Amino acid sequence: MRTASVHRYVWELTPAPPLPGPGGELTGRRVAVIGGTERTAQQVTAELTGRGAVPWRLGDGGTPDAVVDLTLAERFAPDDPAAWEKPLLRTLAVLRHCYPDWVAESDARRIGYLAVTYQGGHAGYGDTPIHQPLGGIWAGLAKTLHREMPNVNARVVDVADPDLADLPRIVADELYRWGLLEIAYLDGRRHTLVPRPRDVAAPGIRLTADHTVLVCGGGTGVGFALAGELARRYGCQVVVTGRRPAPIGTEDWARADEVAFDQYRREQLRRAGADGTLRQTRSRLRRLARLRELHANLCGAAAEGLRIRYEACDLTDAAQVRELVTGLGRQLKGVVYNAGVDRPARLPAKSDQDFLAGVAVKVIGFLRVFAAVRDLDLAFFCNAGSLTGRLGGMVGELDYAAGNEALARLGLWAGHAARFRVLTTCWPVWQRLSAATNPDAAVRYMPAMDPADGLDRWCAELVASGPGEVTFLGPVGRALRPVQAGHYLAERMLPGFDVVYPRLFHLGKPLRHVPSRHLVTRTRFSHDTVPVLGDFLVGGVPAMPVSLLLEHALRSAEWTVPEHGPPLRPSMLTDVEIGIAALRLADKAVTVHRETSGADVAGEWVTTVVLRRPAGDAMARMTIRYAHPPPAPAPPAAGPVGTAMPHPRPPDGDLPYLHWRGVVVPVARWQRRADGTLTAATQPCRNSDLWSEDPSPEPALPVTALENIVRGAAATRPGTFRPRTLRIAQMVAYPGVDGADLAVGVPYRGTWYAVDSRDGRVALTVHGLRITA
Repeated sequence: MRTASVHRYVWELTPAPPLPGPGGELTGRRVAVIGGTERTAQQVTAELTGRGAVPWRLGDGGTPDAVVDLTLAERFAPDDPAAWEKPLLRTLAVLRHCYPDWVAESDARRIGYLAVTYQGGHAGYGDTPIHQPLGGIWAGLAKTLHREMPNVNARVVDVADPDLADLPRIVADELYRWGLLEIAYLDGRRHTLVPRPRDVAAPGIRLTADHTVLVCGGGTGVGFALAGELARRYGCQVVVTGRRPAPIGTEDWARADEVAFDQYRREQLRRAGADGTLRQTRSRLRRLARLRELHANLCGAAAEGLRIRYEACDLTDAAQVRELVTGLGRQLKGVVYNAGVDRPARLPAKSDQDFLAGVAVKVIGFLRVFAAVRDLDLAFFCNAGSLTGRLGGMVGELDYAAGNEALARLGLWAGHAARFRVLTTCWPVWQRLSAATNPDAAVRYMPAMDPADGLDRWCAELVASGPGEVTFLGPVGRALRPVQAGHYLAERMLPGFDVVYPRLFHLGKPLRHVPSRHLVTRTRFSHDTVPVLGDFLVGGVPAMPVSLLLEHALRSAEWTVPEHGPPLRPSMLTDVEIGIAALRLADKAVTVHRETSGADVAGEWVTTVVLRRPAGDAMARMTIRYAHPPPAPAPPAAGPVGTAMPHPRPPDGDLPYLHWRGVVVPVARWQRRADGTLTAATQPCRNSDLWSEDPSPEPALPVTALENIVRGAAATRPGTFRPRTLRIAQMVAYPGVDGADLAVGVPYRGTWYAVDSRDGRVALTVHGLRITA
């Protein structure tokens, strides 16, 4: 069964917008330049210093504001698979020094990390040779830094090689230019990688019972599931590997059932707590659990009659790998490199040795296996990658992300070097099978892959024709953070785009950020990008419509809800107060300084939103609540239609001080019924008329109905009235009602409704709406 929310994508190098001009945020910033060649590092430092930055070196005291990491500049040498270790340790030393300061920073603009890679200036997606694919280590690390230090702005810049004359200028231009995460400079122009939906190619390879497939690291989890599917589907022999010999089956811990093993585990942990060996004991118990799974897998395969064989092999040991491959003979048809270790721990809790080991199993292991099969007549070599490399990992996965992204870049390099097809498949977490230590946390980032669907897709990839990197993406989850949001590519074809894009659109520029608690942003709305800004006038001056202001505030609250626990949706806005004069534009634009704070109040999540002009003038404040919304009421039964509202209110419903032109948001004609109720048939406006941006975000509020409700409330005041403040005691939007084409008002109660006239469902209720002087 297909995982409906997960789709197949390939990556294409696409032109990126040029930079708007020289950056202005370097002055006074302390910047560390590390890695690269000594000559290049000196040139980059000189360029940054010339633009006002202050050079910083480890040992200078304090911490830098930004790190420019020139990474591993030497040309790639596959026979030296550990060349990355010393440069990576240098990076880790600086990051460990910065960690306490950076993790506590709430300024969303101060901290930067820029990694330079040398993969042809096309991020590996080109026909020219790749100077150094191991830059993928730093690319994966950069994409994950914000998970541990939320306000680190990261960017990866790829160039052809470290001798590029323009590199110092490029680095200085790109530093403190947050937005797209990966930028490649090809022929002097900026490019980025964009995912494009593509169907898998038709089968071009035939696997039979005469063939052998090697699945490295396939003794447990996803790897063994694939091994079983290959043996079952094609009848081929599958050899799976692991670092340790398989259990004999007579060991006490192997023979124990799940209940007995759980009791053994708890007793071991109790003793370890007493003698201070918890870490070692947990590691040993994890190893035993994997060996138990391996034993059960092999027994199950044998009972099913599957041709699956296990071989113990340390994939980082060249001699062991050569012996393994030689023993498989000429029947070896394909290799799946699935080895990996995911042991999440924040950087201060992860030793250098553990960090290097997490990367080595991906990098050194791949190079050992590839070297052993490079001259063989294979049909395919497939890397089992992960979205932790392509998009960044979870908290504690800096090493896992670094290793996976390096594996993908090595796959691109190997595709140029091998006679056979080399591909990398990047997966989200798999239900019940992935190596993720905390799968419940993983699905906050993206939905999990159904195993049956994943195996079907994987087999299709193995027998298809065509190399490269294939990524399986689902909707981005609620763990997306403001700093990471700038990396999101606004592509309509991405799954879940309609859900995540509106909150990205209304995010603005983050200024301060404390995850799930506090967010300060600045957003500029201009008449050029928001045509509706010319549709509403306050005292003859174009102004921001109330409905758009409330939409902007409501979307902002989505950034300050907890990442953990059940998903929360706003149920109502309360205590809304809007300064009408502050809505007016200046020079056809309005800049909104927005402060959003979230907190648990007596078991209910509550967010406060304050909107100000740059000078400090209050525009609006309100409270957004996340309890279950009250049931949608029925609007009042309307009596017979009377006449259009008479003077002293103008017939079109305007006050002299407030005017709705109706060019973008259609103006409805209010009518009074015999019982005093007001009604108006409203016509929808297109999103593209509200926002000139393409694509335009779907609104959470029925904009036309709400704007006409505000207009109707204004029309109940005397014509000489000069309004100053709009207040709403409570407003509730009910999702799932798309056709709010009727506005109903009970003015003397301050209550208004937006209704779908076809079925009578209420889309919006507004209580306590008052416009005061």
